[in-house]
Amino acid sequence: MNKEPRRRQDVPREDRWNVEALYPNDAAWEADFALTQSLPAQVEAYRGRLAESVETLAAAIRALLDAHRHIEKVYVYAHLRNDEDLGNNTYQVMFDRARSAYIQLSTAGSYFSPELLAIDDATMAEWMETDLIAPYRVWLEDILRGKPYTLSPSEERLMSMASEPLGAISKVFSVLKNVDLAARLPAVQDEEGDEQQLTHASFIRLLESRDRSVRKAAFDAYYAEYKGNRTTNAAILDAGIKSHVFNARARGFSSALAAALFGDNVDVSVYDALIAAVHDALPAFYRYVGLRKRLLGVDDLHLYDAYVSVIPAVEMRFTYDEAVETIRAALQPLGRRYVEVMTEGLTSGWVDRYENVGKRSGAYSSGCYDSMPYILTNYTGTLDAMFTLAHELGHSMHSWHSIQAQPYHLADYRILVAEVASTTNEALLNHHLLQVTEDKAARAYLIDRYLDSFRGTLYRQTMFAEFEKLVHEQVEAGQPLTADGLDATYLQLVKRYFGDQVAFDEQDAPIGWEWSRVDHFFYNFYVYKYATGMSSAIAIASSILNDGDAALQRYLTFLSSGSSKYPLDLLKDAGVDLTTPEPVAAALAEFERLVGELETLVE
Repeated sequence: MNKEPRRRQDVPREDRWNVEALYPNDAAWEADFALTQSLPAQVEAYRGRLAESVETLAAAIRALLDAHRHIEKVYVYAHLRNDEDLGNNTYQVMFDRARSAYIQLSTAGSYFSPELLAIDDATMAEWMETDLIAPYRVWLEDILRGKPYTLSPSEERLMSMASEPLGAISKVFSVLKNVDLAARLPAVQDEEGDEQQLTHASFIRLLESRDRSVRKAAFDAYYAEYKGNRTTNAAILDAGIKSHVFNARARGFSSALAAALFGDNVDVSVYDALIAAVHDALPAFYRYVGLRKRLLGVDDLHLYDAYVSVIPAVEMRFTYDEAVETIRAALQPLGRRYVEVMTEGLTSGWVDRYENVGKRSGAYSSGCYDSMPYILTNYTGTLDAMFTLAHELGHSMHSWHSIQAQPYHLADYRILVAEVASTTNEALLNHHLLQVTEDKAARAYLIDRYLDSFRGTLYRQTMFAEFEKLVHEQVEAGQPLTADGLDATYLQLVKRYFGDQVAFDEQDAPIGWEWSRVDHFFYNFYVYKYATGMSSAIAIASSILNDGDAALQRYLTFLSSGSSKYPLDLLKDAGVDLTTPEPVAAALAEFERLVGELETLVE
């Protein structure tokens, strides 16, 4: 990996995703974008007419869905190009235009739900039985479920129009973090004494250094830049959360949390039960933190020690091609067809592989009904980077299966199940690596890495979920969010989740403003799904490995189901019941078992 990020134009073709498969060039995109200008009028043509007849309703549904399918392709191209270099003004403008067109279409179609809900129940029930409407039954029933929270047509239009300025709040944070703040990050010395430019990707890599002075220098330098932006970030987060509260109250939900969970048909009790279950399992995590402290051989454990492996004799690195081969071997239990498709994708245009100047940090899977899946990653060659690639591949394969099996309006699976396939891939990869590793030190290293995955996914994301809940409740109670108050709330949670094994002296103070770098706090109660997803994935992976073809077929059916059922029902079909405490408790019990195994290996 290069220490200095390349400029986008210097990235080799084989390291880029094949966005040209969507549009061969920007001119082709412009031509298709021009066609989107007529889409709002085509959708608006059915305003006030849905109750005319079943034929009119069917035509309106087709017009609405066809328009959204068209604009999604236009939008995806622009958003992928923009994320290649967030400092590229051409693609910033293109993305803004695509987003505005998307919002204009949403505004034009804002009448649909309230008009649909105004149709007489008996008439609607009769129409639902016809051949014209039957293909849309599941989709329509979900809209009808929202009747208590749907506003009048004029109010829905205003809500749709407001989505653009409200959505700009997260864009402000993203540009500040990924462009302006990123450009000011300093360089620090790495293990060889060379200057290493701090970036969002290199920060974690430096925290994994065996040299404690490198870890501390990266921790201090990175968070020092965030400290200078705390007040601005607090104002942005305050505005973002107020937008969530506004939307919830405008629609009559009891809270922003209830509004966020409604789309997945999940009760608030599931969210609260997750936090309670993790609180109950904190003693096992404290045990793990204490073990890390002992193995690192430090008198005082600090939070810049949280990412480094505690097994010093083992270093694992993989080129991108080696990572692909390892993932391919690990996912053999998912069947020949699954492995063939994923291998082709990882090697032939799905993935934008490495960091470049201005590229969006982190990793994600994206795409639309008429595209291949696309994976953005900033691959660094570490074991974690390989797991991230496997994770995003899980999302992409979930999308691929759903698109193959479902019509457009049912292919986009819901957020609650979005993290299940990705984390199942991680569980299978970890199992494979442990199966082929006999060396005691290497096995301990892998177990520690998996325990760290629990830390990052079950414990850390639940801590994030609790922080989100607390700050939303604060705004709902009429209390403003300030930098100092957010620092205090976040630091208190970090102390609760890590326990007294961490020194929490002045060296750990910067963790108090870690909240100001977390993109997911703008995603409206998204992060809890990582934790429930991991719990579900552990159960599914275990079933596939132990129960054979029947479990695999259940899983492949799950991947192919899109949004044809509600998430909790899909998971029940796959053998996981999140309405009970069993999946989360079982995952946390597995964490405690692995802590015990690691303790035995390092004795």
